[in-house]
Amino acid sequence: MSQERGRRKLMLRLPDIRHLLASITSEALAEMFESYDLAVDALERFRNRSPREEGLISEYEQLCREIEQEVVVYCKDR
Repeated sequence: MSQERGRRKLMLRLPDIRHLLASITSEALAEMFESYDLAVDALERFRNRSPREEGLISEYEQLCREIEQEVVVYCKDR
């Protein structure tokens, strides 16, 4: 399931709030997990393409950072 993969990826990426990511459940957070999983997968595909599409790589790196920040804010506001 994409949501659980996203949760695990974020738990690795954000160790300071790993305990919160493991315990908080909500529809909003589940959607962020799924979005993060899809964005990270797309980023990896773009990085492995030849020739590399640097514009897409930058865009998806930014998207991943934004989702990470959104998750941190969401978890800390609870």
